[in-house]
Amino acid sequence: MRHTLVLYRASRRADAVLADLVRAARERGGRLTVLAMAMEEPAGRGCCDTRSVLWNRIVRGLAEEDLARARMAVEDAEEVDLGVLVHRGRRVAETIEEEARGRGADEIVVADPRASGLSRRQQRRLGAATLFA
Repeated sequence: MRHTLVLYRASRRADAVLADLVRAARERGGRLTVLAMAMEEPAGRGCCDTRSVLWNRIVRGLAEEDLARARMAVEDAEEVDLGVLVHRGRRVAETIEEEARGRGADEIVVADPRASGLSRRQQRRLGAATLFA
């Protein structure tokens, strides 16, 4: 059984790639984990720093909206798990690779590299562990 971790940000191309990956997972008996990324700021410990808390709520909300669209693209397939991958904006590629290893994924696919929010450098850092659709 193959487990593919998919980095998803809503776009037509990402939806098409996701639908193809679901079909492939069904055919080979694999599964998918679809993650939308949210870059959160560290929340201050002070009583008056609500900006970071609000920002983090907003970016998580945007990631949830992406996942709602992904859910439609995969038509609620039972082979698919959806989630939010929180990162701090540094070492993003390493964070993604650690998440993939932690979830037991065999491969990482960036559903739409142009819409992913990852820089070219971050995409290169993912290196051999990543297959770009």
